[in-house]
Amino acid sequence: MNNTTFAEEVKALPGGESLEMCYSCGTCTSQCMVQLKQEPEYNPRRLLRLVMMEMRAEAYTNPTTWLCSACDLCYPACPQQIHISSVITAVKQIASQNGIKTPLATSVVNQQTCVACGLCVEVCPYDAISLQVIKVPYRGAVPVAVVESSLCMACGLCGAACRSNSIGIPEEYSDLDVIEDIWSWLRPEGASL
Repeated sequence: MNNTTFAEEVKALPGGESLEMCYSCGTCTSQCMVQLKQEPEYNPRRLLRLVMMEMRAEAYTNPTTWLCSACDLCYPACPQQIHISSVITAVKQIASQNGIKTPLATSVVNQQTCVACGLCVEVCPYDAISLQVIKVPYRGAVPVAVVESSLCMACGLCGAACRSNSIGIPEEYSDLDVIEDIWSWLRPEGASL
């Protein structure tokens, strides 16, 4: 039986060793663009507190675990000089090892058309993509891009760089839906085209 605590697991991973240095001042949250612009529930200090209190399930489902882009705007502001993004990455890694999937719509590779040129690997700021030799139906064992969904932040850079159009974020909208959304923002309320 494993008697390792959640906090000990996080501290054992690279970047997680500074977990206990946080004294919950909230400076990281005040610097974070994710919290400010995208997700009001995003709060690194609360996530670290969940880890320290052995609240695994809550930490795994917390939006902070999955939305940290590792921009490190919080790092220079932290009075304890904690790389919060590294601690969050450690939590994310443990969640992934325990079978928890990211709630983000991450990049997907069409293995039939991927030519393994490596452009997506080069442009990915999160090191979420690698080239691996895998068995692909009708093609045999060939190198293709593989996305580690726990690291992918759904930025779309890979899809923009791919010359064979073999990787990208699954679209929730068609191009026409996006254009209609833009027009709805531009025209006065109640007006139609």
